[in-house]
Parts: sequence; structure tokens; C-alpha cells
Amino acid sequence: MLSPSNITDPELLALASKILADSGFDIRQYKERPLKRRLAVRMRSCQVNSYEEYQQKLKDDPGEYAKLLDTLTINVTKFYRNAETYLTVFDRVLPIILNESTTRPVQIWSAGCSSGEEPYSLAIMWKEFSESRGLIKECNIYATDIDLRILEKAQAGVYPRSSMDEIPRNLIEKYFEARNDKYHISPRIKDMVQFEKLDLFSRYPFREVDLIFCRNVLIYFSRQTQEDIFYKFAQALRAGGFLVLGKVENMFGQMKDTFVSFDVKERIYRAVK
Repeated sequence: MLSPSNITDPELLALASKILADSGFDIRQYKERPLKRRLAVRMRSCQVNSYEEYQQKLKDDPGEYAKLLDTLTINVTKFYRNAETYLTVFDRVLPIILNESTTRPVQIWSAGCSSGEEPYSLAIMWKEFSESRGLIKECNIYATDIDLRILEKAQAGVYPRSSMDEIPRNLIEKYFEARNDKYHISPRIKDMVQFEKLDLFSRYPFREVDLIFCRNVLIYFSRQTQEDIFYKFAQALRAGGFLVLGKVENMFGQMKDTFVSFDVKERIYRAVK
């Protein structure tokens, strides 16, 4: 269960309570200092000087909520970002998943998927893995984020050149169509991914998942909130399932008894059987 709040500033807590009541988005779980920095961006833009004034702005202009959400949920991602992580998963993790999922489809979840580069990268990776082994095996890829606008962008599957910096050239040629300086994801990859709005603080609908990618999302949350989310990930994973975190994220506390390290460098963990 999530801790009630990580915020100590009473004026900020009042603002957080209003945001939760109006939008369902619970900013109380964020670390207070980075939360204040991001709120300050919107407050400067709205030319207000206090949390009380910003509450009034939200009341007068409900459209501000969308801009606030964009600021709070930083969406920085690329195809095959940190390509060495994908290579490690391809070489060491997928063979284990394949061996342990002989009678059912493989299930992969991109938690905090942003504009879709990560789940589509996972779909491409599975396609390449399957083809390399001559397999025809179903793989369900779930992609979730709290931001509906960014999910709409992900579902469109159209990306700028800057999103393609880290993905190998042969995969771009195989799985994308370049049109008017934009890259359109192949329908066979797009059809593998199911996008859904989901708050990581809410109940998860997934069970028996083989692999969860949740990279560079948890660093913005308090230690207690991270532990709560790790616990819920453990419940969503099958016994022996894998969790991949960002390069600056770590497992800690009681969760060290729930997950064991599989690859220290790439921040890959395995749920204890």
C-alpha cells in the first residue's frame, strides 16, 4: 500500500490534494524537491507566485492540467535506448523466457512507456529473436502510461529522426517506412503492442508477466513509493520473471529478498521463485 504522502510543505500538500481530486493524478508520491522544480516551470509560465495562486489557475483554466501532466511526466526516450541493455536481454533473458513459457504466450510489459519507442523496440527485439530461432510464438506486449496525450502519439507510431539515433540501421530499414522526414513503424510491429492508460500507483491488471521494463521512471519517486511499486511488480511477474530498471535505479530494502540481481551492469533483476 502506498504511503499517504511524501510532501511536508502544507501549501504544496493542499495543491496536491486538489490535483488528485480533480484529475486522479497523485503527485504526493513524488520526491518533494524535484516535484517543486517541475511545478515551478508551470507556475512561471502561468505567471503565478504561490501554490495557492496556482490552485486558482487550475480552477479557472482546467486546460492547464494537460500542460502540468506533460511537465511532470518527462518523456525522453528513443528506439533501443541504451542498446546494450537490449542486447543483454536478447542474448541472456529471452532464451530463459522461451524455455519457461512453452505452453503459453510470452508476456512483456513496458511500464511508463511514454511515446512508444520502448514497447515498439521490445516488439522488434522479439521479432528478431523469433526469426533467429525459426519460431512462431505469440508474444503479448503491454504498454502503459498515465498521460493520454502521449499514448495517442505512441499509438500513431510516427517518429522524428532524433528517435532513431540508437537503433541499428538494418532494423530501421526492416521495420520502418521513411516518409517526409518521419519514420512510420511497420503495422506488423504496431499490432503487437497494446497501449493502455495506467497509473503506477493504481492496481495492476497484469499477472504472470515474463518481463517488465520500467526504466528511468522510479527515480522521481520517494524510496517508500519505489518499494511499494517494486512489490506490485513482483505480484505482476510470474515466479522467475524479469524486471529491467534504468541505469541509475537500484533495488533496495526488503525488495532485495523479493528480487535477485541477474545482471548488475544492465540493472536486470529476477523475481524470486
